Amino acid sequence: MGLTWYQESLKETFKSDFKPYNGQAFDIAIVGGGLAGLSLLNLLTEAGVESLLIDSDEIGTGASGRNGGFCSPGWSQEYENLFKEYSPEVVKDLDHISSQGLAWMKKKCTEKAFSAAEYRKGIVSCFLSGNAASVEKTLNKHNKIFETNHKFLERNELKKIIVSNRYLFGVKLSEGFHFHPLNFMKSLAKECVEKGGQISEDCNLISYKKHQTKYILKLNIEDEVRSISSEKIIFATGGYAGREIGNLRRYWLPILTFIGVTEPLDKKLFDIFIQNYGFSDNRRAGNYFRIVEGNRISWGRGISALGDISSSKIKKYVAKDINFFFPELGILNIDYAWSGRMAYARHLMPYVGLVNPGKENGVYALTGFGGHGMNTAPGCAMVLADHLINGSKSYKIFDLFHRSWNGGLLGPYAAEAQYIYLKMWDYFEQVFNRG
Repeated sequence: MGLTWYQESLKETFKSDFKPYNGQAFDIAIVGGGLAGLSLLNLLTEAGVESLLIDSDEIGTGASGRNGGFCSPGWSQEYENLFKEYSPEVVKDLDHISSQGLAWMKKKCTEKAFSAAEYRKGIVSCFLSGNAASVEKTLNKHNKIFETNHKFLERNELKKIIVSNRYLFGVKLSEGFHFHPLNFMKSLAKECVEKGGQISEDCNLISYKKHQTKYILKLNIEDEVRSISSEKIIFATGGYAGREIGNLRRYWLPILTFIGVTEPLDKKLFDIFIQNYGFSDNRRAGNYFRIVEGNRISWGRGISALGDISSSKIKKYVAKDINFFFPELGILNIDYAWSGRMAYARHLMPYVGLVNPGKENGVYALTGFGGHGMNTAPGCAMVLADHLINGSKSYKIFDLFHRSWNGGLLGPYAAEAQYIYLKMWDYFEQVFNRG
């Protein structure tokens, strides 16, 4: 599908030549070099835990380096749904984890070593339909419960930030920001190595097994099979993982999302994008977009469980979307188009904790972050690191979200049918419930 815009605009580089030797021993082996795995490696290395992270490709080639670049509070699952199932204390604890991850990401992005991440403050959720009074009431309730400062934006207020006749009102998310995710991933990997962590790229896990008190991992490194040992294994894989992670693969679906980046635009762009914020809309699989370097619009849209689509089709759909919301820009040329594969659980929460409780007390999951934004993976990594370093049991909050079978071969078709159903509801709400 060609290079992403992030690859073309890359300012930070990272390449690890480290290859573990046959029989080398580690305290912890992390499988997967996305944001979850790198965040955990960073935290463990700071604490002096001898850790190895392996990835089957280069750092940042998965969804963590090709997403929309948004970081905002909350989870993929809506808080109102969580309140229906769990106590206020549980929901507040989950929000705390989310907020910790957001604060960690913001701190990193604003450090000099991460300047290539191009931190930009401001995230706004725009509403195409819905009852403004009800949304504002819920927002005020959540602000009080979670001690946050999200701001409701009436239509006139929203138009001081972004101009589109499609939007009725909006919500500005406090502390939210957007950034260049691939540059961030490269900077984070570099920092991990500088602190003493080990990263082995182009290193595939073939299998693992328990041997006495340790785990033996069989790796494919440059077409050579090597074995290493570790006290514990953390599966921090995302939507690109396969059978090497065992039964864990049965509990989430790889869902694709699509992004296009426009040609450079002239200054009239800023008559529409008054503030350089990141924007999304309130639909179930809505758009998310922002201005990136070179006066281009980065536009994310849609999801699919059934497979990839061509770059030419992505470009066509993205151009159509932008014209729908901002017709004054005309039909734009889309210079870049790509997809990213994320791991989605049916309950829209991640899997954090022991993979097989009571059977393998040294094998953990840190996965299922599809749709959550870039705050929850480091937040969950902090919780798991606290357990691995200090023995904390706070990660057990995620045991509340029981694993659900992904449906096997029929799972993607069921997920696609659900997505089509939700799109229909989005359409009817937009037509019949505009305020």
